[in-house]
Amino acid sequence: MTTENEGGVAVVVLGGSVDAAHAEQLHRVFGGLLAEGVHDFVIDLTDVKVVDGAGLAELVGLFKRVRIGPGDVRLCGSPPWVKVMFVMTRLNRVFAAFDNRAAAVSSFRPTGDG
Repeated sequence: MTTENEGGVAVVVLGGSVDAAHAEQLHRVFGGLLAEGVHDFVIDLTDVKVVDGAGLAELVGLFKRVRIGPGDVRLCGSPPWVKVMFVMTRLNRVFAAFDNRAAAVSSFRPTGDG
């Protein structure tokens, strides 16, 4: 797992397993970023091989903590099987998903239509 800052958006790149064995690490990373005042997150799932209920719970927990304020959580790079899992759990109705990181990050920028 790596974290990067792209124009004020925290990009958390996950790889391998997003599961019970890694849930505490995810919780610490997300909590640390929130404590630093980060409000906008992109979770890059491109290299994820395994997701279980505990991993999903951490993503939902981050979403809940962020959405009580001005921020949001967006997903990108989800492999097809992850997309199916999100549809089956109806989390596709919760998280905005983008094909790539650039699109997800730019979705936080105002369009100038106001």
